[in-house]
Amino acid sequence: MVLALVAGGLGWVAAKSLGGNLVYFKTPTEIVHLGDNGIGERLRVGGQIVPGTIQRLGGTVRFVITDRTTRLTVIDTGGVPSLFGQAQGVVVEGQLGADGAFHADTVLVKHGDSYRPPAPGETPHSADIEGG
Repeated sequence: MVLALVAGGLGWVAAKSLGGNLVYFKTPTEIVHLGDNGIGERLRVGGQIVPGTIQRLGGTVRFVITDRTTRLTVIDTGGVPSLFGQAQGVVVEGQLGADGAFHADTVLVKHGDSYRPPAPGETPHSADIEGG
């Protein structure tokens, strides 16, 4: 009986802590369905960059993401990671604007599923330091 209570208590604690650490994002379709209710609300949106839509203008990057149903224009002013590119999976954080575009200040990219360690003597690109 006591063992069952202890196991149940540990299970409850694990479920509560896991639930607090999960990070959810909405799809472009869900954002569009929010309509005016989503304007100005801090949101996280995930989708695939539509090839050919990336435009760089000074410190601003404009692109379109899709969930294969709906397209959503994203305007980022926070800078994009080096892995950012065409047909890339992304999660963006920011606010839906009254103009219908998503104004992001954070862009997270999905990287490839395969990992290849550097060959002996090879320096990883992220570790390149000028001036040695």
